[in-house]
Amino acid sequence: MIFKAHLRSCLVSVLACTAHACGGGGDITADPMEEHHHESTTIWTDSVELFFEHPGLFAGEAAEPWAVHLTDLRTYQPVAEGALTLRFTGPDGSETVESVAQPAQPGIFMAAPSLPKAGKYELVMDLNSPQLSTEISVGAVLVHESHDDLPQLEDEAPAGITFLKEQQWSIEFTTETATAKAVPRSIGATGEIIPQVGGLVEVTAPVDGLVLPEDNRSKPIPGEWVHKGDTLAVLAPVSGDDAYALQVAHEQRLALDAARAERLYALEAIPARRLEDARRDLAVTRAALAAIGATPGSGFEFPLCAPIAGVVDRRELVMGQRVTAGQLLYSIVDPRTVWLRMDIAAHHAGDLSLASGATFKVEGSDEVYRSTRLVSVGQVIDRARRTVPIVLEVDNKDQRLRIGMLAEGLLLLGEPETGTAIPTSAVREEDGLSVTYVQIGGETFQRRILTLGPSDGTWTIVRTGVRSGERVVTLGAYQVKLASLNTAELSDHAHAH
Repeated sequence: MIFKAHLRSCLVSVLACTAHACGGGGDITADPMEEHHHESTTIWTDSVELFFEHPGLFAGEAAEPWAVHLTDLRTYQPVAEGALTLRFTGPDGSETVESVAQPAQPGIFMAAPSLPKAGKYELVMDLNSPQLSTEISVGAVLVHESHDDLPQLEDEAPAGITFLKEQQWSIEFTTETATAKAVPRSIGATGEIIPQVGGLVEVTAPVDGLVLPEDNRSKPIPGEWVHKGDTLAVLAPVSGDDAYALQVAHEQRLALDAARAERLYALEAIPARRLEDARRDLAVTRAALAAIGATPGSGFEFPLCAPIAGVVDRRELVMGQRVTAGQLLYSIVDPRTVWLRMDIAAHHAGDLSLASGATFKVEGSDEVYRSTRLVSVGQVIDRARRTVPIVLEVDNKDQRLRIGMLAEGLLLLGEPETGTAIPTSAVREEDGLSVTYVQIGGETFQRRILTLGPSDGTWTIVRTGVRSGERVVTLGAYQVKLASLNTAELSDHAHAH
C-alpha cells in the first residue's frame, strides 16, 4: 500500500536539518514556492517497510537529499547494513540508476537522484543486505520541467500523531494489518490447568517392605520420563507373618500342581474335575497377586512398575526405608494432554450449549493457548460461587503448561462473525473508550475510536474505526499515545538523522 500526502511546511525544515546533520555543508533555505510540495511515501512488503520524504523533482536538477528509511518487519529494527539501488525508468524507457553503498546511519540511506527529463518515472528500489534482500516497487514519481509547473496548494492541518522512525526503532514496536476474519462470540472466565482423567497417578506400596539401596539407587527421579511398565522401585517385602512371601510361594506350588495335573489328566490317571480344581486354585492366587501389582515369576522381591507413561512428579523413596502398604512412593503425570477447567458465571448458563472451545493465557505468560476439544459442561451450579464448570482438552506436547496453573481466558460460543479484525493486543481502553492507533504513514499515526464485535482473545472484530488493510500498532501503542501529547513540538523541531 502506498500513501502519498502533501505535508505541512514544517517538513521543509525537517529535510533541511537532515541535510545538515548528514554533512550537507550548511543550512538549506526553503523556497516559499516549494514549501507545499513535499511528498511522503510509505510502502509495506512482506519483509520490509520503506518510508521516505522528498520535495518536488525538476528535470536536470539534483534533488535535495532523500532520507530513505528501511525497517526489517521481522524484527521491526532498522536495516543496519547493505546497499540500496534506486532505478528510475523514464517515459521513453531509459533507465537512471542511483546507488547508495551503505546506510548513513542504521536504517537510513541518503540518496540525491538527478533525473534528466520531465515526465513520469517508475521507481524500483533494490535492497541487498545481509539482513535481507528484496525488490520494492515504489511506483510513479513525477519530474517537473520547472518550478512554475508546481501546483499551488493551501496549508493543511497536521495529518495525525508524529512518531519518528528513530523512536520506533528504540522501543519494542510492532504493527499488524487489519484483515477479514471469522471470530466467534465469547465469555470471559477464569480457570485452572488440571490433569486429564488417568493423566495423574499416585503409586503406593502394595505391601510392607524394605527399600534396599542396591536395588533402588538408579530408579527414576522427579522430572524424569518413564514408560508404562518401567520399574520405579523394588521392595523386599517384610511383615509379621511373611504374607507376601507365603503368597508367592503358594502361587509357585499351585503352578507345579496344575502342571502335574495336566500331565496326569493326559494319561487319564485323574478325572477332569481334579484338573479344573488345580487350574482354579492357581487362577485365584494369581489374581490376588495381580491385585497388588505382582506378576507370576517375579520372585520374592516386589517390583513397583509405572502404570502410565509420563513424568515423575514426586518420589518419596528413601534408601533403606521400611514402607508400609498404602504409603505413597511416586506420583506420575502425563503432561502431553491436559484439561482446562473454567468457571463460568451462572448468568451465562443458558449460553453453554453453544460452547465450542476456548482461548486463554496462564499466569506469567502472554502467550495465547487454544483448547482442542470440549470435554464436558457442568449441569449443576455451584451454590456458593454461582458458577458452572466447563472442561476443555488442551494439546500440551511442548509441556509448557503445568498442572495447577491459573488461567484467564475466553469461552468461545456459537457461529463466528465475519468482518474486519485486528489483533486483540491492538485494542486499548482509554477514558472508557476502546481505541487503537493506526499507522497511516511511516511516521504518522491516528488514534481511532472503535466499535467492537466478538473476540477470541487473539483477534477482535472491529465494526467501525479501522478498515481492512490498515496497519494497527500491536506493541508500543502507549509510546505513540505519549507522542500525541507532543506532536506539535516534534513537528516544529529538527528531524535528526
